[in-house]
Amino acid sequence: MASSFWEPFDEAAIKRLVAEGKTVFVDVTAEWCANCKVNEALVLDRPETAAALQEPHIVAMRADWTRPDQRISDYLAKNDRFGIPFNAVYGPGAPRGIPLSEVLTREAVLGALQQASTTAPR
Repeated sequence: MASSFWEPFDEAAIKRLVAEGKTVFVDVTAEWCANCKVNEALVLDRPETAAALQEPHIVAMRADWTRPDQRISDYLAKNDRFGIPFNAVYGPGAPRGIPLSEVLTREAVLGALQQASTTAPR
């Protein structure tokens, strides 16, 4: 979790950021989550994906669930998830979010970012 471009998770800000035309990538992770660490090492921290997450119109939020946090638990429950990893992408083209598979791929992340960044909702 050393990458400095991650902003702290703020569910209330997602809707506002999308209304401003931003795309929001949410990464729910924890220090004890082995699959989260694999996703970080093999996808999120790789140069192409990390560069995409740092584009000016993208806001990358990290929800750290290492210690219990009711806000994160509530967010997961709203998305019918009760475990991690959980990733979702929100944007003008996907205001309700695009949930991603627990096992991330570069293609899935970049594709969801592109789809969510389109200007017209689907």
